[in-house]
Amino acid sequence: MSNSIPNCPLYETISQPDVSNNPNAGLWYDKFCDRWVAGWKSGLETEGKAEWVKGFCGRYLGDSHLLEETVDRHIKLLKACNGQAMAFKTIGPMVSGLGRSHPVENGFAWHHLLGVPYLPGTSVKGIVRSYATCWLEGDKKIDKSDLMRIFGPRDKSIKVGSVIFMDALPIMPVKLKAEVMTPHYGPYYTGADSEPPGDWHSPVPIPFLAVDEDQEFLFGILPRWRGGEKDCKLASKWLAEALGVMGAGAKTSSGYGRFSKVDLKNKGMRWLTLLSRKQEMDIVTLLKKSPGNALEAWSKVENPKIKYDVAKEIKTLYMSMDSWDRPWGKIKESKRSLEEYFATIDTSSKGAE
Repeated sequence: MSNSIPNCPLYETISQPDVSNNPNAGLWYDKFCDRWVAGWKSGLETEGKAEWVKGFCGRYLGDSHLLEETVDRHIKLLKACNGQAMAFKTIGPMVSGLGRSHPVENGFAWHHLLGVPYLPGTSVKGIVRSYATCWLEGDKKIDKSDLMRIFGPRDKSIKVGSVIFMDALPIMPVKLKAEVMTPHYGPYYTGADSEPPGDWHSPVPIPFLAVDEDQEFLFGILPRWRGGEKDCKLASKWLAEALGVMGAGAKTSSGYGRFSKVDLKNKGMRWLTLLSRKQEMDIVTLLKKSPGNALEAWSKVENPKIKYDVAKEIKTLYMSMDSWDRPWGKIKESKRSLEEYFATIDTSSKGAE
């Protein structure tokens, strides 16, 4: 029986997972690291760590259909419970889960089912509570009894707060980027020979993963019981302020984790963003260089509400580029098709009246 136990990890004895078809990136990142140096004595070393981290950058991770289904379910739940659904986008890099163990020294918070980065609801609650406790001053300062009612006590009491904070999930596939930290005072931190911190020590580059800018996340807050809607709205207001001032995740003191609010109802722009990511270019470049591809994809949209919202967004973007009144090339064909579509919509609406 003992002879059948492998000397190496199981994934060293089998074929590597297929990562070409958008797998669960979290499982891939945590379980299939294959940059170990010979002998297993030096770990991954700096180059192996950097290679592993960069392997998750430059692509959008997550299944768009699964994310859309999950987000829609969350929004319906929040609406049915008189909660608050809000969308925010990163205005810089954001990282969560650095303290988790991993061969590259810095872990990453992956949603176990969706395989995408996320912020746990407990972290979101901690952000809002910290903001309400430490940042609100003067007339805005919250009373301790209100703080206990909304968030609950921090002792071992069985009481809970009046507000529930849901996990913050990406609205669509997420793009990651490679970041690096360079601690200079290794001997001081390790306590070697009581060495004092000094600038003469060599920096040690440590790579880690971070969410790129302009990635949208759904945040949800709902009342725990009837009558808690007022507390829910107040906590939502604090959340929006906290994400812009304090930030979320790790390394917020270095500017990481800042968010700005976006329109959750604009499904037309979300559709265009998803299409541009599949084409691996931004929306403006897509509409300029590949207007035919964008129009063809739009023509296949079955949901009439989303189809109309997308058409409006395309027209607005062309107008901002000064290409609607003075179209050129294949943009002329796109404008003609959109005008015919809008005329059909106007005619049908008048007929309904």
